[in-house]
Order: sequence, then C-alpha cells, then structure tokens
Amino acid sequence: MKYLIAGTGGTGAAIGAFLASEGKDVTFIARGAHLETMKKNGLIIDSGLKGHIEIKNVKAFEGKDINEKFDVIFICVKSYSLDDMVPVIKKASHSDTIVIPILNMFKTGAKLKEQLPEVKFLEGCIYISAYIDGPGKIVHAGETFKVFFGNPYNENVKEGLMEQVVSDLRSAGVTSDISDDILRDTFKKFSFISAFAAAGAFYDTDAGASHREGEEREFYKSLVREIIEVGKAMGVNTSPTLFEEDMATIDSFGDDIKTSLQRDLEAGKNSEIDTLIFGVSKLGKQYGISTPCYDKVTVKFS
Repeated sequence: MKYLIAGTGGTGAAIGAFLASEGKDVTFIARGAHLETMKKNGLIIDSGLKGHIEIKNVKAFEGKDINEKFDVIFICVKSYSLDDMVPVIKKASHSDTIVIPILNMFKTGAKLKEQLPEVKFLEGCIYISAYIDGPGKIVHAGETFKVFFGNPYNENVKEGLMEQVVSDLRSAGVTSDISDDILRDTFKKFSFISAFAAAGAFYDTDAGASHREGEEREFYKSLVREIIEVGKAMGVNTSPTLFEEDMATIDSFGDDIKTSLQRDLEAGKNSEIDTLIFGVSKLGKQYGISTPCYDKVTVKFS
C-alpha cells in the first residue's frame, strides 16, 4: 500500500514518520528548506509517545513533482493552502484511491469533492500536538496521537482498504478507528480546536490558563457553548455531552500547549484564523445564532 502525505508540517510529518518507521511505503510533499533537508538528511521526530525517530532515505517532493499514483492520500495542509492540493490530488489518484483530509476545518472532503467529483473523499480528524522545530525536524509534544476517519458521503471504497489503514496506523503506535459518524467526530474536533485557538489568541495564553478557574476558563466555556449551538443549527448530530467532552480534552493537555494558530500568529505567518475563528462568527450570523465571544475575538484580530 502506498501512502502520500500532502503537507509535511507537524501533523503530516508525524503520520508519515510513524508509518515509515514500521516499513510502510510513504511519500511526503513538502517545500523549501524543510524539503531539502528531508531529501538530504531524512526526517527526525522527537516524540513523547515513541521517542526519537529518524527516517532515512525519505521520498519527498514538491507537489508539482509528484508523478505516481497512491492508494491513500492524507491531506495535512493548513486550510488556506487547501486549493493548492486540488491538482496534486487529481494527479496522484487512481480509481480506488481514498483521500483522507486531516485539517482544522469542517467538511473538508465535501469542499474538495465539489472540485474533484471523480475522487473518493472521506473525512478525518486528528488529535496531536506536533510542530516543525527546524528544517527536517518535528517535535511531537506529549503522548496523544489519535486519527479517526469515516465515509460520510458513501463513497464506493475498495473492500478492506479503510480497515488496512487503521491496522497500519495502529501497528505504528497511533490510536485509530473508523468512525460510525465522522461528521459528528470532526465537528467535535473542530469545536475544541476552534474554541482553544480563539481563547488562546484572545488572551495570548497557553492551555494552562483554561485549566484554572477564572476569566480565561469562563471565556473558553462560552466559546464552546457558542460553537456547539452553531453546529446544531447546521444540522450536525452533536453529542449531548459535547461540552463536557471538550472541557475534558482541554483539561487533558499540558499547561504549556498552544495551538498552531497561536504559533503562526506569534511568528507573523499565515494562519487559519479565517477558518477557525472568523468563520464561526460568519456561520453564527448565517444561521441566526448569537456568538458574542467569537465576535469579540473577530473584532480584535480584524
């Protein structure tokens, strides 16, 4: 089975490196100094779950240089780069290829399906804290590494293919399963990461501020409640215990954890603020749901 990791930031690099460390056939898409270092020296990951991992003889290319077909494509780019992946997916897919988007946005597969109706798109979500610590080097903070995916659009997936992906991920040390309601599960992830990013950016704090009783934690709670109401208005089959689940997730994180959005804002890079924060305010207005806390964050960064 041939895997393509489209986007070798923290998330994509971790998925690909864990699979490659167990001998799976993995190709990475990257760019710039990160790509050149990977091609020359390989890929290094320091993982709280699996320790020090070095992948030698890495197959890594720019997207435009991909000239073969793959069985499974993980889309791991930031939301603002999603459209750049369309020609790559088209070129890298055969008739049985499945594409699993792992992004901080909701219904990514449906968005891509509009542009590539002939390709089989699933939906997926990931729980991990990982980031680039220099060209060719990734830090996976903590031990959390979970990947879930499902087939909400009833694509005609080759029998056993999804189960093989789960098996490969599990054998590499990743917690993984096929979701029976991946739209519910991806919204759960989106609701958590959106509220976490919004609270952290607004107060310029890490997860520790949301662990302690006080203004920051109450603000985070309000953000979670707002986005859950937006999801319900959109018709998402939200869990009745989603609020408690999101609170348990933030409380399970280390005090010093920040979202990639915060790290990007601090570094002056492009960020996913349009998708994670501004977009929720827009959806609230579209569906008639009040989102005063999201609106505060939107105003601050607009």
